[in-house]
Amino acid sequence: MQAQNSRRASLVGVLLLAVIVGVALVSSKQNALISFAQDPPEELALPIADYDAPEPTGLEERAKRQARNKRYDHHSGEAIREAPYPVERIWSAHWASELPTIPVSQSDVILIGTVVDSQAYLSDDKTGVYSEFGIHVGEVLKGGLSIPIISAERFGGAVRFLSGVIQKYRASGQGMPKHGRRYLFFLKKNDQDDDFSILTGYELRGEKIVPLDGSSQQGNERLAFDSYKGVDVSSFLKTVRNAIIEGAVSSK
Repeated sequence: MQAQNSRRASLVGVLLLAVIVGVALVSSKQNALISFAQDPPEELALPIADYDAPEPTGLEERAKRQARNKRYDHHSGEAIREAPYPVERIWSAHWASELPTIPVSQSDVILIGTVVDSQAYLSDDKTGVYSEFGIHVGEVLKGGLSIPIISAERFGGAVRFLSGVIQKYRASGQGMPKHGRRYLFFLKKNDQDDDFSILTGYELRGEKIVPLDGSSQQGNERLAFDSYKGVDVSSFLKTVRNAIIEGAVSSK
């Protein structure tokens, strides 16, 4: 009888230990998921727009912002609103099939510049979100620019609600330029002279090229931009300059 009680006590102890270990593992996994949600990979970090951000007080600045916001009206069939859990909505990568890896003819301006500012904004009807970047112009390879800092935008961004919940919206395969980084940008002019959209770009990281767009922004599918990853900066810039020269000659 004593031996049977001893075996029962041992079994209870083993089961209790298993429960404790299981709870610890679940807790560890939950913490890892929460940590990942709060601290995403740098490549997927997005500028943030506050859902109820006030309009600019100055009339000129307000008119400029409203004009930019309207470009993203009707982007979706329903307005952006807070979900009961964190949301990330990803649009398809069809845009990539329509854009060459070095889009010289599609670009009004090609330049080397450093990102000095970033901010996301909601469209006027709150169906779209876009991110805007201040770029300090270092060298212009194509197109005339007479100002030291320009504004360039791209679809996508994160939206922060009053509750603190942050929801993300982006196009599959498209990355966002990072503050303080130096890039070669291919830009399309919008309505205003100092206002552009980013077609694509390549970070000049040390002596190597890191594409702004590609598989690191969406997971599995490789995009054509990936072919330049790790390429020497000097040889890449030579390729781009030659493409600009060839494009200028063929357009005559």
